[in-house]
Amino acid sequence: MISQKRVQLFSSIIILSLLLSFLLSGCCPLFPLPKPKSTSTPTPVVAVGPGQTEVPEIACPDEKTLYSLWFSHLAVMDIDAGDGETFYLKFENIPPSYFDLWIEADGTISNEGILREAPIGYNGTANHPNDNDCPVQTFAGTWQMRATITGSCKNNVAKIRIKEEWIDPVLNSDCGGGEGSEPGLYSAPELDLVLDLSDPFPTDGIQIPEGGLFHASYAYVLYPAGYELPIVPLVPEQ
Repeated sequence: MISQKRVQLFSSIIILSLLLSFLLSGCCPLFPLPKPKSTSTPTPVVAVGPGQTEVPEIACPDEKTLYSLWFSHLAVMDIDAGDGETFYLKFENIPPSYFDLWIEADGTISNEGILREAPIGYNGTANHPNDNDCPVQTFAGTWQMRATITGSCKNNVAKIRIKEEWIDPVLNSDCGGGEGSEPGLYSAPELDLVLDLSDPFPTDGIQIPEGGLFHASYAYVLYPAGYELPIVPLVPEQ
């Protein structure tokens, strides 16, 4: 049987997870994109008047292509409530972590009809020095995450909106020896990414630096499905 105290702690994890979503989708600086490389296909320029030119928007790629959007997620909450009460919780993706998507010949981006879930692991510790039954509580488990991906590709630049959702989390704790579950979906970040396809592995993401109650690093890399990523750091070093 799950104690009331544990149920309250599980609810706290959900609340903090929603806080994670709010913070990540708020105001976070984008990782700088890699320096664009020249493309072998020149963009035509159309003259529209004396001394004026217009660059038309051209859909990309030339034909319907399946891409993979690789991702790396790390989010940490580290709270000191005083009097020895502390709470630490870390969320991190479990590789291989990616979602597939189609880029149509007209530039439309979507993962509609592609069903894929990716695991997100979590672990943490809560210290309750005044609780004789559970002075130190640990958490560990895995949630599944899925995504809705939309966007467009023009002039070799893919603009992607990804909305991630955590599915029916099961929350494990060592106090009481049982499990608690929370039904339904919980929103993860909804992010707008800009990826330059002239780069072999275009990267974008967000970052909240360490130093506060919460820090996070989310990176995304787009590449044709079936290719393997190079073994190099894909997240900017701090």
